Amino acid sequence: MKILLPLLVMLLGGCAYQSPSSSFYVLSARAQAAQPVQPGLLLGVGPVNLADYLDRSQIVRRNSDVSLKMDEFHRWAGDHGKNITTVLAEDLARILGSEGVLPYPWSSSLDLDYQVLVDINRFDAAPDNLIVLDAQWQLFRKHPDRLLQVKRSHIETRAADDSHEAQVEAQSQALAQLGEIIAAALKSAAGND
Repeated sequence: MKILLPLLVMLLGGCAYQSPSSSFYVLSARAQAAQPVQPGLLLGVGPVNLADYLDRSQIVRRNSDVSLKMDEFHRWAGDHGKNITTVLAEDLARILGSEGVLPYPWSSSLDLDYQVLVDINRFDAAPDNLIVLDAQWQLFRKHPDRLLQVKRSHIETRAADDSHEAQVEAQSQALAQLGEIIAAALKSAAGND
């Protein structure tokens, strides 16, 4: 009995321990609405490819240029790549004033005017709350199928504080800035058609 009582206390104490609860986050469109650029425009956004270290459910932060931290208790609420694609498409729709901006995948029966492909090589927070988005993107005209531009965009924003919520908000702002850059290239291309 003397042995069972301490064992029972340890078992009950172990059951009382609760692991920290997880928090879940989503990016959201932040671009401002504008006047329509080209009525009837159909733009396909994607595929958007993420660097391997970003293609996961955990939110990523940098400890240094070569060291990353994956947070088990702060996660993306769903597929991070799909969230980025959808938000970028929504930002572009607002900037272009068009309802014809479609996130990948779209129906093969659609006759797109333009398509933008995006490779995201970095999209994380540094220790000083600096958010860095490095992306290479390609803009195609679909008729005739022709590459119009290949660009690299390096965008930096700063989170209001070191919370995960502030990081995600600043990342949403960075995506809106990428949308502005892509939209400017598209407006230029559409103006030359």
